[in-house]
Amino acid sequence: LGLMEHLRNITDWIREDWHENRFRFVLEVLCWLDSMACAVIVNTTVPNLPFTLLYPLWISGTLAYAWCAWSRGSFGMLATFLMIASMDLVGYMKILY
Repeated sequence: LGLMEHLRNITDWIREDWHENRFRFVLEVLCWLDSMACAVIVNTTVPNLPFTLLYPLWISGTLAYAWCAWSRGSFGMLATFLMIASMDLVGYMKILY
């Protein structure tokens, strides 16, 4: 396949995903932006990370991703995101207490 055909396949796949569940599509894009924001915050504040800001952002994003995985029927992704959210929730609670 040529480059243009690959790009057309990708745009068709994105369009299908949008039509299948627009709420999930928008939520996944917001989660992606959340992940990028967390990465930028981490990279610009090292070594003094603002964990009280980062943990809620990251945990809410992973829980939203978990719902997206559940709505797609992906157990592996659901389990992964729930595990990450759980581990980070423990870390956040340790900071708060």
